Amino acid sequence: MGPFLPTVWGSGWFERDYKAYGYEFGTALGRLKALEAALPVIQARLSKLTPPPVRQPLPLLIGGGGEKVTLRLVARYASMWNIIAEPADVKRKNDLLTRYCAEIGRHPAEIERTVVLLGDDPMVKLPAYVDAGMTHLILGTSEPWNIAGLEKLIDWRDSQP
Repeated sequence: MGPFLPTVWGSGWFERDYKAYGYEFGTALGRLKALEAALPVIQARLSKLTPPPVRQPLPLLIGGGGEKVTLRLVARYASMWNIIAEPADVKRKNDLLTRYCAEIGRHPAEIERTVVLLGDDPMVKLPAYVDAGMTHLILGTSEPWNIAGLEKLIDWRDSQP
């Protein structure tokens, strides 16, 4: 999809952020219900921005792997989905997301699949994440400016057919 900054939404998990902005943290289900109610409003508002975003529609990323609510919201509203999970779980949830897309008549390829790579040596899991349907691999670092992992990821990417 190219470089851009997507609009990122989720039900939230970091209580400190809620408190900092004066929102009640509540329960996970309550936060998901609030997200579900807000998404149509967010989409409507984004479509009326003046000036409009350069990219139309503005990409909307929803993160999470909840199978009953979150993935249904991804199928209906998101242009990107992010998950942090092991490859086997990612595959199962990705298949479920594809099924939810079919239920509402949306082509699943309209949603970019992103994953945060896990573990001490996430490079060994790259083929499994790709096999699970992930198209955007995100590598975090625990040390500022340590790009050794990124160099490995780029080398791996460049070695793919």
